[in-house]
Amino acid sequence: MYQVIRTEGEYEPWWFFEDWMDFIVESTEYADFQEAVAAYERAAEKLSAVYPFQKAKEPYLTAYWSDGEIRFCENCDDDVQLYHGLMLLQDRKKLIQE
Repeated sequence: MYQVIRTEGEYEPWWFFEDWMDFIVESTEYADFQEAVAAYERAAEKLSAVYPFQKAKEPYLTAYWSDGEIRFCENCDDDVQLYHGLMLLQDRKKLIQE
């Protein structure tokens, strides 16, 4: 199964830290890869219209943000940038590109 996942948190979606699933705000499953890609592209278009900055580290792992959209991080005892992540995963793991 493929998942198109949106996250919100203090780090970009490609880090996959131990607690990354705690930052999921939306997740949709697809049996077909092409359907998942189409859903990812629709979500990317919407996020691009809202957030002026974006960076993709790998295919289907993109972070979106706005300057000044910050959140207090208790672990770091400081304000940090809030990132809106968009991911296309297979079985909740990064896609293996061949």
